[in-house]
Amino acid sequence: MRLSLNIPKTQQYMKEKGWSEADLAEKIGVSKVQVYRVLRGQREPGNEFIAGLLSACREMGLNDLFIFEQPLPLGSGEEVMR
Repeated sequence: MRLSLNIPKTQQYMKEKGWSEADLAEKIGVSKVQVYRVLRGQREPGNEFIAGLLSACREMGLNDLFIFEQPLPLGSGEEVMR
């Protein structure tokens, strides 16, 4: 499974909150450069970025902030136990 940041929704949320990229970086706990690169599609968000963003943007959910590039597999409990 691969996640991509939903950049337009993230930027809209930042705008609604009045947050700059520097503000977001501080709330997430990453560098301003990392936020800059992720928001411009130059870098994929890492685990620390994802966890920090979910914590900083509590009103938004995982499905709001991220796009699943491959759908999650559906299966029964039997298949999972194999």
